[in-house]
Amino acid sequence: MGAGKQEQDAKEIELKLAFDPGIAQRILSHQILADATAPATCELISIYYDTTDGVLHKAGVFLRVRSTGDGYVQTIKAAQSEGEFLERHEWEKPVSTHLIDLDAAEGTALAPLLTPGVREGLQPRFHTRFRRKTYLVHHDGAEIELAVDEGEVTAGVTAAPISELELELKAGDKSALFSLARTLAETIPLSFAVKTKAERGFELLDGGDHAVERAGVVTVTPEMTNVEAFRTITRSCLRQIVANAPAVRDGCPEAVHQMRVGLRRLRAAIGLFGKMLTGQTDACIEERAIKDKLRWITQELAPARELDVFAADVLDPLRAAHPDDPEVATAYRDFKERHATAYARVIDAVGSDHFRGVLLDLAAWTETGRWAEEDNKLTHARVRPHAKKELSRLRRRVKKWGRHLRDLSADKRHRLRIRAKRLRYATEFFAATFPGKKNAKRRKTSLEALETIQDALGSLNDIVTRHELLAAEEEDTALRGRGIDSSEEEKWLNEAERAYTRFAKVEAFWKA
Repeated sequence: MGAGKQEQDAKEIELKLAFDPGIAQRILSHQILADATAPATCELISIYYDTTDGVLHKAGVFLRVRSTGDGYVQTIKAAQSEGEFLERHEWEKPVSTHLIDLDAAEGTALAPLLTPGVREGLQPRFHTRFRRKTYLVHHDGAEIELAVDEGEVTAGVTAAPISELELELKAGDKSALFSLARTLAETIPLSFAVKTKAERGFELLDGGDHAVERAGVVTVTPEMTNVEAFRTITRSCLRQIVANAPAVRDGCPEAVHQMRVGLRRLRAAIGLFGKMLTGQTDACIEERAIKDKLRWITQELAPARELDVFAADVLDPLRAAHPDDPEVATAYRDFKERHATAYARVIDAVGSDHFRGVLLDLAAWTETGRWAEEDNKLTHARVRPHAKKELSRLRRRVKKWGRHLRDLSADKRHRLRIRAKRLRYATEFFAATFPGKKNAKRRKTSLEALETIQDALGSLNDIVTRHELLAAEEEDTALRGRGIDSSEEEKWLNEAERAYTRFAKVEAFWKA
């Protein structure tokens, strides 16, 4: 295979929406397509390549060869960051067969990964086959390619359906993508999606669809402006929320937990850049509306998560200790009813039109909100000075409250936990903003101490919640007084105090 330069090296701006199989016709018959160009229809078959240990996937790079019916195209894609969901770099080149042409990877995100071992180990990992109908739509002064994809992704003997709507900006402002998505979503249940077809293929290789997703690495470099930094952080948080939605709808407890983590991270990010987000009246109104939407999701998830923790801390150990106790069995049956009700509430909320609209609003606000138009000293300033200021502010608050940790009320200990959590998230967000070995060593020590403080104070808060849940079950003699160990509070107080001492001793990593 001969060498060749990429025919296309471009930044793809694309919004992906998922829909249930079987409703594609509702999209195709939508009034907005009546004035679009006549659709082009084709069947696309793509083979995705990687090593068996997923070297490319781990680096956020995807390599495929697609049969278009008229020939073959090799495509290399890479996101700007791990949390990116809107903009991806893309390199395309026509090839003669379904086999990859690694000589054509020069100048792409794939090139640095092509060690001799990787070159030797690249092989087909999975494939997609789908029918695509493509329209060219003019909307809000923009030219947008609208593609409806129906088919499946297959890895070995496992397959999952592909039912996606892709909106790719060809010309104009990216706000038109969200405007078009909202217009379609008014009458069609469309869900904002962040996972590519390639990512779904790798999920199948790992054992199934609807994987739980934890927080990804955030890379905020010193050269970034505050706008760029905030978008980078927010995209990561939003991805964690959106990516866990399918598993939450399946009733997965860990997905509920990880969605809550994504929500907390996003609220922490908004707090870090609050002055930039609330300059003018319109931006302030937008920011308050976003906070209300985040609060709504959190409130819908909270009861289910609290009952999950209660089951793990109290009921499961109680059943294990008293397997034949009829009162325990009765209490457990009653609890399961409450638990099922809480999860029904979660599933209804996350499957609702309102939730789908909230996710679209969050994405639109991140990418096209009025806050980015603000003309103030923060918006286009480098992020490093702002990061230093915010990290220092959060650190002072944790140190002030932590000195008297043992004497704090339960409510104030909970507030200290929130402050420690915010500092931990900020430390993770700004890790790459302050590079260097000394910074990394201090940051690692600080993060470990903050995580222990957070966990210990979280356990103390769980004890309070446990008391409240047990009080709600006070008529059940099987639960009255159970699951409460008087020494447990002392244990976690000691753990929190030791971790705080370690935290207070380490120098701030942003001052190294």
